[in-house]
Amino acid sequence: EIFKEIHVLVIDQGTILDRIDYNIEQASEKIAGAVKELDTADKHQKNSKVMLCIYLLLVLCMCMAVVLVIKKSMQAKHRNN
Repeated sequence: EIFKEIHVLVIDQGTILDRIDYNIEQASEKIAGAVKELDTADKHQKNSKVMLCIYLLLVLCMCMAVVLVIKKSMQAKHRNN
C-alpha cells in the first residue's frame, strides 16, 4: 500500500517536472525572439536618429542659403540707392 502511494507521488512529481521543463523551454524560445526584436528595434532607432540628423542639417543649409540670398539682395538694393 505504501509503495503504491509512493509510486503515485513519483508519477505526479514527474508530470510536474515535465510541465516545468516545457515552460522553461517556451520561455527560453520567447526570450530569444524578444532579443532579436530588440536588436531590430535598436537598429531602426539608430537609423532614425541618423536620418533626423541629416534632415536637420539639410534644413539648416537651406536656411543659410535663404539668408545668403536675402543678404545679397539687400546689398544689391543698397548699391543701387
